[in-house]
Amino acid sequence: MRRILLDLTQLPLERTGVGIYAVNYVHCLQSLAEHGEMHFLVLDDDKELLASARAVPGASVIALNARLFRRFAFRVLLEQVLIPMIAISRRMDAVHSLHYSFPLLSFGRFRRIVTVCDMSFFLFPELHVPVKRVFFQFFIRRLARADGLLFISESTQRDFEARFPRPGPRKAVIHLGADLRRLAQAPDPAVLDALRRKFDLDDYVLYVGTVEPRKNLIGLIQAFEQVAERHPGLKLVIAGKLGWDYDDVLDAAKRSPVRDRIVMTGYLSETEKHALIKAARLFVYVSFYEGFGLPVLEGMAAGVATITSNLSSMPEVAGDAAPTVDPREPAQIAAAMERLLSDDGERQDVASRGLAQSRRFTWENLTHRSLGFYRQVIAARR
Repeated sequence: MRRILLDLTQLPLERTGVGIYAVNYVHCLQSLAEHGEMHFLVLDDDKELLASARAVPGASVIALNARLFRRFAFRVLLEQVLIPMIAISRRMDAVHSLHYSFPLLSFGRFRRIVTVCDMSFFLFPELHVPVKRVFFQFFIRRLARADGLLFISESTQRDFEARFPRPGPRKAVIHLGADLRRLAQAPDPAVLDALRRKFDLDDYVLYVGTVEPRKNLIGLIQAFEQVAERHPGLKLVIAGKLGWDYDDVLDAAKRSPVRDRIVMTGYLSETEKHALIKAARLFVYVSFYEGFGLPVLEGMAAGVATITSNLSSMPEVAGDAAPTVDPREPAQIAAAMERLLSDDGERQDVASRGLAQSRRFTWENLTHRSLGFYRQVIAARR
């Protein structure tokens, strides 16, 4: 039986992209009869992941001290020394790291599989904190040492191979997914009502994601300013935690001529996020670059007309089901918003096509294909 060690120690408690990926992957493993022998490394402050991992039939869960291993130096020690020791002592066939960095040495005793979430650390280095940029560039340059690479979009694989064209490890593209069942459900009325009262919301356009330069929120604010006069009751809701270098975004919101109609909620729970998405008139996500663009998929899966960027992976996710615009042109964003705000029939058509498109991306598919990739990589060592 295959023994897989899944490293879940790199995940922040406030769930965004890779954290949502990890939670849903582990949850899907709970319902599979044949998943090999799964071993999970989890930090002990991550109660949600601990409970989910322990619910996987036959799984072994190693809970590590979060106060220690959330410190950078100890994280490096964990990854480069302790994980190889655990993998060798437990006779693991493979170690899967979900977020770029991975054990550089395996002593030939286990396979190393790494998920590559995006290439923004090379394509847009100026959009990252210097320490993170140096750290992740170091590991991405060494991915040729891994035995298997999983890319979350074809776009990300193309970006990687353009930068590192030499033949390397076995590769596969496995798209992320959406919880289609949950997103199809009506929002919790109490949660939605509380959010409406807290932020004085009725009719609104929504963005969900981290507040940081890569997300093009200044361009979104400028686009909203262009449509706001024709839709006097409409608000722009920016829902997500503050990332880094967000002062220009906050300043743009404060200086906007429609600043009283721009709402910044801060980080929201999954339940709160679901409620806001379901009640939005439009979902707009016009980032400069994404490895996948999970919020685009979530907007479509919720049955909300979605507008996104024509760059990187976002057209791959949207297909022909969502208008795509040049995120560097606020006038294009505004024109797409105006078209859907003013035409109820077209907005409903876009919403219906988005819902159909979203069904192509499920966490169950990701789980089955990931397990299949493990088998391929492990078999290749023999």
